[in-house]
Amino acid sequence: MWFEAISGWKVNVDKSEPIPMGKVENVDDLAGELGCKVGSFLSTNLGMPLGASFNSVAAWDGIEERFHKRLAMWKRQYISKEGRITLICSSLSNLPIYFMSILHLPRVVRMRLERIQRDFLWRGRALERKPHLVRWSTVCLDKSKRGLGVKSLATLNKALLGKWMRRFANKREAFWNQVIRGKYGEDRGGWLSREVREGHGVGLWKAIRNLGHLVSSRISFVLQPKRLGRFNDWELDEVENLLGSLCEERVMLDEEDRVRWSVSKDGNFSVKSLYKVLEPNSSVCFPMKTIWNSWVQPKMSFFAWEVSWGKVLTLD
Repeated sequence: MWFEAISGWKVNVDKSEPIPMGKVENVDDLAGELGCKVGSFLSTNLGMPLGASFNSVAAWDGIEERFHKRLAMWKRQYISKEGRITLICSSLSNLPIYFMSILHLPRVVRMRLERIQRDFLWRGRALERKPHLVRWSTVCLDKSKRGLGVKSLATLNKALLGKWMRRFANKREAFWNQVIRGKYGEDRGGWLSREVREGHGVGLWKAIRNLGHLVSSRISFVLQPKRLGRFNDWELDEVENLLGSLCEERVMLDEEDRVRWSVSKDGNFSVKSLYKVLEPNSSVCFPMKTIWNSWVQPKMSFFAWEVSWGKVLTLD
C-alpha cells in the first residue's frame, strides 16, 4: 500500500475500513482484498465523529456516555460532597475539552450534561432523591464569588472557541487559516475574517466567528514601524490622528505586527483568562479564605459553604 511504502509504517487492517463517499462500485471487493470491512458515516476516528453535522446532537453521544461512566451514580454512595465536586471537575478533561474546543455545544446537550453533574452532586445514596440546595449557575461560580469552582459548560465552550479568533490573527501562515481567508475574506486589515452570512457551507467557522466580539473587544495591537506603499489622500486625516495618538508611545523595532491580549499582563492569550472575564461578577462579600482554608477538613468547608447560603438540610 502507498501509505506503508511512503511512511514505513504498517497499516492495522483490523482497525481500518474504507468509507465510500456516495455510490462507489466494487467497494466490497476492495474491502475483501484489504481484509477489512466496509465502513459508513456516521463513524468515529480517534474519538471524533466523522460525517456528522457540526451542530448534530448525535455527535455528542460519546461525551454524554463518558460523563455517565465518570459520574456513575453508584460512586456517590462512597464519596462525600466535596469529593463529588473534585470528580465533577475532573470529568471535564481530554475528549470533552477537545470537543468543546472545535464544536459549538448545543443547548440540549449542555442541559443533559449539566443534569448529570447536578444529580451526581446533590442526590443521596442509591435512588434516594434530595433537593438541589443551590442553583447550578451559582455552583459554577469561582470560589471567590461564593461558588464551588465548577466550570460552566456554556462559558467554557465560548472561551475554548474564542482562542481560534486569536490564532486567526497571529497564525496567518497556517493552512486552515489560509482556507478560511480564501473562503470568507478578511476584515480589519486581516486581523479578523469577514462575518459568515451564508446559510450553508462551513457552519463550524460561522459559530466561531459569531463569538469574535468576545475577543476583538479585548485586544490591542503591536505595530512594526514599517509600511510598504503610499497613503491615499483619503487616509491622510486618519494618519494624522494616528500619529497624534502615538507621539508618546515607545516604538518596538524588533517586533512584527501582532495582536496583544489586553486582559493578561504578558499580552498572551489563554482560555483561562477569557473564561475569567466571561464569568459573571458577584458583588457579595464572601469570606473565601476563611471557609476554604487548607487547615480545615474539606467536609467542614463544604458544610460551611452551605451554611453561608442558608441551605443546610436538617439531617446534615
